[in-house]
Parts: sequence; C-alpha cells; structure tokens
Amino acid sequence: MANETVDAKGLACPKPLIMTKKKLTNLSPGGSMTVLIDNPTSKDNVVRFLKDNHAEVSVTAEGEVFMLHVTKREAELNRPEAENYCSPPQRPHVVCVGGNQMGSGDKELGEILIKACINTIKEVSPLPAKVVFYNSGILLAINGSPVVNALKELEERGVSILVCGTCTNFYGKTDEVAVGTISNMYDILEALSSAGHVVYP
Repeated sequence: MANETVDAKGLACPKPLIMTKKKLTNLSPGGSMTVLIDNPTSKDNVVRFLKDNHAEVSVTAEGEVFMLHVTKREAELNRPEAENYCSPPQRPHVVCVGGNQMGSGDKELGEILIKACINTIKEVSPLPAKVVFYNSGILLAINGSPVVNALKELEERGVSILVCGTCTNFYGKTDEVAVGTISNMYDILEALSSAGHVVYP
C-alpha cells in the first residue's frame, strides 16, 4: 500500500489535526502515512492525538519541517475528537535588560555575567520575540560592546532588538547604536505587555 501524505505546512491548529484525523480514519490497520508540519505546537498536538489513538509515530525534521511517520494499528479511533487536542498558542517571551551589569554587587562580576547571559540567549529554545534595552542596558547595544555580534546574530534569526531612545539620548550614545531599533516607551511597553512572560536578567 502506498504511503499517504498529509501536507499541513503553513497551517495552524486545528487544521493539521483535522487533516490528520481524516487521513488516519481512511487508512486500514497496518497502513502508513506521513504528516508534514512546520508549526512546533501543531506538531506536538498531532503527535499526542496519534499516540492516543494507538498509532505508531516517529518524527524526523528537515529544516523547519517536521515529518511524522505514522502507522495505523487499530481499525477504530480510540479518541476521535481531534479538535480537543489544540492547545492555545504560547505567546513568546521577551528579555528585558535594564543595566550593563547582571545582579548587584561587584561591578566586574556583573559585567562578566551580563556578557555571558546575552551570549547564551541564542542557545535557548525558543528564542525570545524581542530583547529590550533601557537605562544603562543600552550600552550593550553600542559600538565597542562585547555582545554586539551576539545581538546581531539574534537579529538575523528574527529576534527584534529594541533600544530605548530616551536612554541613548541621556547617555549621549544615539549615534553609536550598533544593532537594533531605537525605540520609544510606547513600543517597549507594548512589547512587554504582549509577551507571554518577561525575563529580567
């Protein structure tokens, strides 16, 4: 029997679940199919649905596309209500940096820690939606900062870098901003209020 394919790329819940349920229902026991999904949340929901219906599932990935390799084992679906597997989308987090040191105490240690923190953000999954710099934190986004390259890499990977314009003016550094967008308090508050959660290093 030919392997069936469900192409759910570019689709959000519940569409991938509905498409997968329809194809799985029409499969005979022992039949196989491949589900293509590029939304991590939808992928997790579809995998839960398949496993709860006693299908065998393995997952591989090519770039941003997940490939779910599925074998049906039972004639009837144990839990056919696919739409119930849609979990609400998680709002991405925002990292808010209010100083050029991390924590209170020794200045040199604080500078070492904030440098390590910024350099490590790119290793965290998922990436934040935005990184906001205000007060002396803006000094990390100017020419000569030891973390400019790390911030540029984050920007290239889709993370918005917001740098407080009032703060760059106060420190006389507006012309030295090397990465990100010089922003205002409205945009900063909007970023914080719409975040799933805010991380303050």
